Amino acid sequence: MAKVKCGVIGCGWIGEMKHISYLAKADEAELVAICDIDQGVMEKVIGSLGLTGVKTYTDYRELCADPQVEAVHVCTPNGLHYEMTMCALNHGKHVFCEKPLATTTEDAFEMVETAKKKGLKLALGHQRRFFTSVQYIRSMVDKGDMGEVYFGKALDARRRGVPTWGVYMDKEKNGGGILYDGAPHSLDLTMYMMNNFRPVSVQGKTFDKMKTETKGNPWGPWDPAAFQVEDTGFALITMENGAVIYLEAAWAINMLGIANSSLICGTKAGADLQGDNGAARINTIVNDKMVTFSPEYPAMPNTEPYIGEMEASDAQMQDWVEAIRDDREPFVQGKDGIPVVQIIEAVYESAKTGETVYITKHYED
Repeated sequence: MAKVKCGVIGCGWIGEMKHISYLAKADEAELVAICDIDQGVMEKVIGSLGLTGVKTYTDYRELCADPQVEAVHVCTPNGLHYEMTMCALNHGKHVFCEKPLATTTEDAFEMVETAKKKGLKLALGHQRRFFTSVQYIRSMVDKGDMGEVYFGKALDARRRGVPTWGVYMDKEKNGGGILYDGAPHSLDLTMYMMNNFRPVSVQGKTFDKMKTETKGNPWGPWDPAAFQVEDTGFALITMENGAVIYLEAAWAINMLGIANSSLICGTKAGADLQGDNGAARINTIVNDKMVTFSPEYPAMPNTEPYIGEMEASDAQMQDWVEAIRDDREPFVQGKDGIPVVQIIEAVYESAKTGETVYITKHYED
């Protein structure tokens, strides 16, 4: 069967380690082109991964117009996701866009609707759905083993974890701080495990209290004058069915860090997962006694029974190229990113006005 020919825009850490490295070794895909504004960065990636026969572009529009490219991977700063995805879609290419889908709700809707209108695939980099622990928890919810799930908590609170490279602190280019960095993963995980994607109101608050506290950061100090975004965000999100989700996200906060974690609570049981490997714990009642256990769960197709971040990334990459080849929808679709963008945009608005922000439009298939 013919391989899916892919091009990657953005050769930074995510582009290289998650996308290019997978496509370079995949049996079902072929990496035919890469793009970055810095030719030197591309040459470095080519050398480090031993790539051969790969075309290089410094203008993403030229890669999108390349007739050999069937699918485009957008791995650039958040503020560029919309324009690059739309360019690729308008050139008839399938698109895998890294999270977040966009930095405005309007843009997110247009991206999804354009892909649908043109009959193209649009996938999103929410790879943590591929954790086998997440699949186990979601299966419990779907089978009713959790009862009525009415509360969730989305956590990515790092004691110190400010990314000091790239454009993370640039408001225009990154869209925001922690709310557009770690929060999309935790929000998506929580809504996915709850099987609840329709937020209706958001009360939020953001802070930049720690932007001058540069000591102790594992990635080194930063220039406080260049820190244009929030370091912390909190929100209470109410869903259409009355359930609530609490969001707690921080790049730097004086508490023991709880990164990449989500928990959900139902009337019969609760579950949580923590860490880059997403280990699960189930809290329930057995023989009239409180019990907490870590489940044994079967592997997803083509994975080990327990997978971490990079294995989940590979699983998503494989699903993506197979979806194109088999003409089906990818496991994580672009539309799945809309409620995440809606919530984050609402947190900023609520923090600015001090008022509850209401969400009245939801994506309908």
